[in-house]
Amino acid sequence: MKDIKRIFLILLSLLFISGNLVASGDQEGGSESESGPVTIEMWYSVGGNPQEATKALTDMFNASQDEVFVNAVYSGGYAETTQKLLAAVVADNTPDIAHMAMALTSEFIVNGYFEGLNSYFEKDPNVDQDDYVDGELELLTYKGEIYGIPFNWSNPILFYNKDLFRKAGLDPENPPTTWEEIAIAAEAIDSLGDDIYGINISRQSGWLSQGYTWQHGNDWIAEDNSRVLWTEPGAIAALTTVKDIVDNSGIYEAEKALLVSGNVGMFFYSCAGLTGLIRDCEFDLGVAVQPKGVKQSVPTGGGSLYVFENISEEKKAAAWKYLTYMSNMESQIYWAKQTGYLVSNKDAQNSEEMKELFTNDPRYTVPYQQLPYATIEDRFMTIPFQKVRDIFNAAWDESVFNDIAPEKALAEAAEKADAVLSKYY
Repeated sequence: MKDIKRIFLILLSLLFISGNLVASGDQEGGSESESGPVTIEMWYSVGGNPQEATKALTDMFNASQDEVFVNAVYSGGYAETTQKLLAAVVADNTPDIAHMAMALTSEFIVNGYFEGLNSYFEKDPNVDQDDYVDGELELLTYKGEIYGIPFNWSNPILFYNKDLFRKAGLDPENPPTTWEEIAIAAEAIDSLGDDIYGINISRQSGWLSQGYTWQHGNDWIAEDNSRVLWTEPGAIAALTTVKDIVDNSGIYEAEKALLVSGNVGMFFYSCAGLTGLIRDCEFDLGVAVQPKGVKQSVPTGGGSLYVFENISEEKKAAAWKYLTYMSNMESQIYWAKQTGYLVSNKDAQNSEEMKELFTNDPRYTVPYQQLPYATIEDRFMTIPFQKVRDIFNAAWDESVFNDIAPEKALAEAAEKADAVLSKYY
C-alpha cells in the first residue's frame, strides 16, 4: 500500500510541479523578516462571491494587526487544489495554510500532513471549542484530534420559481416536501411550454446524489470502507427516481445560466449560492428544505482551514491567529451576509445582525433548518474518496444521459469502486 501511495504522489508531483504549479497571489506581501510581520501563504479554493469575501476578510485581518501578513492565493476549485496540495507535499513546498473541501482531506489527515489543533485550543484563552456551532468540530476530528477550523460550511437547498408555480396552479408558499411531490410539481410546470423545464436535478461534485441516496434510505459506503453500497435498494431507488423525473419533466446538470433564466421551475443548489442567486434571478425566488424520501437527510459540505505540519513553529502560531480571526463572530457574520454560507460561530449565529438578516429575508434560515439531519460527505474518512465518488458520478451520468438501467450502471460502478477500495483497505 505504501508503495502505491508513494508512486501516486510522485506522479502527481510530475504532473503539477513541472507545470509551474503555484498560482500568483491575489495580494502582494513582503518577505518574512526579524523586524516585520511573519508572512504566511494560504491557498484557497472558492470563486465568485466567496472569493471576493475571502480576499476582503484576509485584507481585514492584515489591517487589524501588524504581527502576521497572509498572502492569499487562489489555487483553483476544490479538486484542483487537492491535487496541487498533494504535489506540494511530495515537493516539500506546501503553503502554510490550506483551504480545502472537508470531503477531500482524508489523505492529508490520516497521513499526518496537517497539524493537530487540540493544543492550540488548550493554550489560547480567547478561543474555545464551544465557540463553534454544535457538531462542526466533531466533523473535523480524527482519533480525538481536531485538524481544521470550519470556515465555509454549506448544505444544498431547494430553489424554486414562484412565478412558474403560480402559472402552473401550484401554491408558491407550499413547495414540495417529498420526492413524490417534486415529481408532481415538476410535471405541472413542465406542461407550461416546450421551453419550460419542471426541474433541474444536479449531482454537482457528487454530494447532492449522495444526499439523494441517503434520502432514499441507503448509506453510501460501508463504515469500514471495505465496499460501496450502491447496489442496495435505496441507492437504486434514488437514481431511478431522479432518472424518471428527468425523463418525464426535467433536465439534468443544467448550466447556471439556464437556472437563473426563469425557465426552470425548481433546482437544487448549495446555500453558498443564495446571495448570488437572489441577486441574479429576476423572478420571485423561493427557497425550501430538501425533499424527504424514506427519511429526512441532507449532505453538509464546504471547506475548512488547515495548517501544515511541516512549517516552522513561528508560522504555525501565525496561522492560528488567522484561523481564529476568520472564524470569529464578526468575520462569520460578514461571510454569511456576503455569500449565504452557514456561520460556524455560535455567537454569530445568535447575533442581532443574523437575527435581523433572518427577519428581513427568511430564505437565509432554510440551511439552518436542515442542520439537525445533516450528514458529512466523507464521514468514514475514505482515503480514495474522490476517486470512488468519480466512479459514482460517472454511473449516474451514464444512466441519465445514455438511458442505462440504474441497476446495471450502479452494479458496474460498484465493482470498479470496490477494486479501488481493496488497494487501501
